[in-house]
Amino acid sequence: MEEKSKYFPKKCPLSNRPTMNEEKVEYYTTKKMWDNISHLIPKNKKIWEACMLNSSSKSIQYLRELGFEVVGNKEWDCFEKDEGDIIITNIPFTGEIKIKILERFLELDKPFIIILNSLNIYTAWFRELFKDNLNDIQLIIPRGKILFEEKINEEIVPCKKEASFYACYLAYKMEIPNKDLFLLSGNKYNLTKYKVYERSGKYKKRENK
Repeated sequence: MEEKSKYFPKKCPLSNRPTMNEEKVEYYTTKKMWDNISHLIPKNKKIWEACMLNSSSKSIQYLRELGFEVVGNKEWDCFEKDEGDIIITNIPFTGEIKIKILERFLELDKPFIIILNSLNIYTAWFRELFKDNLNDIQLIIPRGKILFEEKINEEIVPCKKEASFYACYLAYKMEIPNKDLFLLSGNKYNLTKYKVYERSGKYKKRENK
């Protein structure tokens, strides 16, 4: 992995990295993330959770609890393995490693669903990477922001703060009906916490009383 991806930009005018605690580098998949799309994943396919190398994620456990057959290992490198029928995973969000993993998945040409910062779809590298596969990709849009887990004192717990970005699911060769691409379930926001300024059209959080 020493060579740089040909799709990796020298300069990025729009950051697509999550703005989170800079001291932390790993934010994990919640069970809710996979539950939201469980109806879109074929039950007769073996899932490869491909991004578990050296991870504390409970992703495999969560997928199995949802009734799927899953393979994966915290010692497996996705650049050296080719497992399962489809890939369901939360890839790293940072820089070049993300792009190289997507290159690898396209090389394997295996159907997949991954979680992706939605800003990525506007970048030059994304369009260049998928230019020959545009008919094979779909965006699954969640209801509200996707929430993550983090590791604190050796325990996996929900993140105390939501991400500052919106994420989506990127599907490849999954052939999902268009009517199912906008999820009806997911994280919901209680708009009663906000009041609308009629003149500005902006929301302001109510003070707790």
